[in-house]
Amino acid sequence: QLYRRLSEVLGLNDETMVLSVFIGKIITNLKYWGRCEPITSKTLQLLNDLSIGYPLQKRSFCCPCWFLNTSCTYSSVRKLVKLSAVQFMLNNHTSEHFSFLGINNQSNLTDMRCRTTFYTALGRLLMVDLG
Repeated sequence: QLYRRLSEVLGLNDETMVLSVFIGKIITNLKYWGRCEPITSKTLQLLNDLSIGYPLQKRSFCCPCWFLNTSCTYSSVRKLVKLSAVQFMLNNHTSEHFSFLGINNQSNLTDMRCRTTFYTALGRLLMVDLG
């Protein structure tokens, strides 16, 4: 439902374009709001949810879900991994780009949870190409 509404409001009819908007906002939030825990946590939860995948309405013969007759989350994550913004995160996961990844005197348990969520999502995205 959210995808359909975004398509209507932003005029984006391509799923990849909608994913690109999501990832762009995620990167912006993590870069510039990395020290604001409520924003960082919610942003990372969205990244985490996207890395798990979501069901697509169309299934293709090349997707494992077709054989299992289950909903498809595989191709949504594959589309996500192909985005240049996702490749940027996979290649630049340092405190230089994302301040919440840095260790400082004010680091606390919440910061560690944020880092764990971030690296869990990145790990899932890395595993897509490994099958």
